[in-house]
Amino acid sequence: MTYWSVNFIFLGIAALVLIVAVLVRRPRGLFWGSLVASFVLLVVLTAIFDNLMIAAGIMTYTEHNISGVQIGLAPLEDFAYPFAGVLLLPALWLLLGGARGARGARTPEAEERGVRAE
Repeated sequence: MTYWSVNFIFLGIAALVLIVAVLVRRPRGLFWGSLVASFVLLVVLTAIFDNLMIAAGIMTYTEHNISGVQIGLAPLEDFAYPFAGVLLLPALWLLLGGARGARGARTPEAEERGVRAE
């Protein structure tokens, strides 16, 4: 099994959870900008630290499990993990009740449920 095979499973699950979260919670524009900014930041950090770890010999890859496409020394497959995190973590945040507003403030979502945001 190649790294891409494993990545597609996790990316598919993360994308599915994000789709459900977006359909249920309907996030505003700031959500999408934050998602893009987070992805760009994580790609840069992944490129830097993966290259350092591979150069130091901390991580190695067998050639038959990777695609051969690299950013520096880091295989492209390594960049799927931060991408899955950028999809999955905000989706879970939305589904588990994020974006309720200021502490103790009444928001439309909280008003519907008859609770105070905490």
